[in-house]
Amino acid sequence: MKLTSLPVERVWNHRLQIGHSTVGIANCNQTKINSNVRVPPSGVRGLISILCLFVTATFAQNPAYTKAMTDLVAEIQSTRFGIPLQPVANKMERIAAAEKAEWLPNYWVAYCYMQDSYAEKEDDKRDLLLDKADVYLEKADKLTQKNEEVEILRANLANARMAVKPAVRWMTYGGKVESALEKAKKISPNNPRIALLEAQGIFYTPEMFGGGKEKAKPVFDKAVALFATFKPASAMHPTWGLPTAQWMLSQIK
Repeated sequence: MKLTSLPVERVWNHRLQIGHSTVGIANCNQTKINSNVRVPPSGVRGLISILCLFVTATFAQNPAYTKAMTDLVAEIQSTRFGIPLQPVANKMERIAAAEKAEWLPNYWVAYCYMQDSYAEKEDDKRDLLLDKADVYLEKADKLTQKNEEVEILRANLANARMAVKPAVRWMTYGGKVESALEKAKKISPNNPRIALLEAQGIFYTPEMFGGGKEKAKPVFDKAVALFATFKPASAMHPTWGLPTAQWMLSQIK
């Protein structure tokens, strides 16, 4: 049975029980010490502190978390466009609530809401979905530093906002797309999703303003080439984008 077929609360019971048992270790540097307890020498205390950090960091990547995330991310990235991702987003939200120090669950919740907004037909509902996406993107942003995937998703969310009412919003959100992609480039210039979003921007820009299909084609080609060599940090990290690049190239040829 797949882990994702189980209630998420059950998946996390073991994690939370272990978490309670680590409280004593995590607080080993507390300043109030019982007078009957012998305090280790400073060097030993330093070693214990390092051990505490190691245990805390290792604990976050427990097997239950990794398995649940890997299965859900695979489901998200293999779901055909137009199929609602809300059920998966709900599961991811519960993981984000349990793993408060992890940015990836929040990232994927934001991604799910963004994808559903593109498929939604009513403008008001699209904006409501993007409001939710923004909340989780900001949570992810606070949990990681200089992360190109967060900036790429930020650019994509701005694109989604612009797509609701292009004629009215392009002046507001067009600059936000460019700004986020520039930040992403400084962190990881060879990330294929940067080239993909740039190509999409050129594709949908009228020729009279310097865009068009023919100008977009070499940028899509670049994105496809970058996808061929891209290696994600783990199965939980983003790999989306290649099918989109290939499909859009098929609209040009």
